[in-house]
Amino acid sequence: MYKISILALALMVLFSLKNLSAQIAAVDTAMKSERTVGSAEVTDHSEKIKMIKSILAEHADNRNFEGSVLIAEKGIPVYENTFGFRDREKALRIEPETRFGIASITKMITAIIILQLVEEGKLTLETTLDHLFPDMDIPKGNKITMHHLLLHISGLPNEPNNIYFTNKSPSEYVDVLMNGFRKNKRFGKFNYANIDYVLLGMAIEKASGNTWQQEVEQRFINKLGLEKTGFLEKDAYPENFAYSYTIEGGQFQKDPSFHIENFYAAGCMYSTATDLLKIDQAMYGNTLLSDTSKAQMFTSYPEYNYTGYSVWTYRYPFLKNQPRIMERRGGILGSNAALIRVLDQELSIIILSNNNAFNPDSFGDAENLRETLIRALATE
Repeated sequence: MYKISILALALMVLFSLKNLSAQIAAVDTAMKSERTVGSAEVTDHSEKIKMIKSILAEHADNRNFEGSVLIAEKGIPVYENTFGFRDREKALRIEPETRFGIASITKMITAIIILQLVEEGKLTLETTLDHLFPDMDIPKGNKITMHHLLLHISGLPNEPNNIYFTNKSPSEYVDVLMNGFRKNKRFGKFNYANIDYVLLGMAIEKASGNTWQQEVEQRFINKLGLEKTGFLEKDAYPENFAYSYTIEGGQFQKDPSFHIENFYAAGCMYSTATDLLKIDQAMYGNTLLSDTSKAQMFTSYPEYNYTGYSVWTYRYPFLKNQPRIMERRGGILGSNAALIRVLDQELSIIILSNNNAFNPDSFGDAENLRETLIRALATE
């Protein structure tokens, strides 16, 4: 998903990288000698588990993968493992309960709350921005609806990287992007822009009377028992957090600090693989949404880059059986995440990483970790 790589380059100059080479060498040595295994991992007699282990060993040992991987069948974890370091400078290893930035997986949570509010009669998918925010000057605000925002077809622009240099409220974020934006020439065309979900977060606040964070807490964190899920702010990280890194020239460089809270309803959350599995499982029943709302959410629009409401649902074309997959990916600098749901098998693949060696946005790359696991497991 959308990454702020230029931001990384712009801010890297603020951080001293002196004296890290010796520490990194020590960390790399530790990586090769030790690996933490989650308690849910099953025994070696399973050929499927042996195959998963082989795939993960290759990516961890030879391709710099660091992170957490959880694979579940019908909600039961059959494989869980962690690799690498959450803090390379302190040589602190990733553990099963390590929190990761989940970037745009946040958007899926926001979309579900919008659909819940529609079910409750507090919003409609046809509600326009002008109706909700009459004082905001948004080109084509009289035409842009919740539907358009959910599909990224509002025509609104992408943000400049420097918007994350200072703290911005959601309304200030929108004001920055609307400054000088006079004609909305791309309305009705797909453009993946974070402002769409910032506005959806604001719509949630307007319709519910609560903050977006309060709605997430009530409807997800408290309801599903997500004990290790929350909201990120600049320099205010939860305990046992996986700091993100960018690998350049074979060296791990810690990503710069920036105002990640500005991503708001588009990407400021953290979680664990176990908590994401709880959300995944809740989506199979009616705990979060009715069957009608789920059908709306999962509907794929080929004319809009095959997106649905915050998720992509499609037949995976690189396997003979073409399994039906619904997935949500996310990435901000080295924080990269993927939630893959093979719907007909009720197979869940969750990958959380804290460096840029893992690309969640591949399509057709058999060497990519996400796609290697799909091809190995989604064959029934």
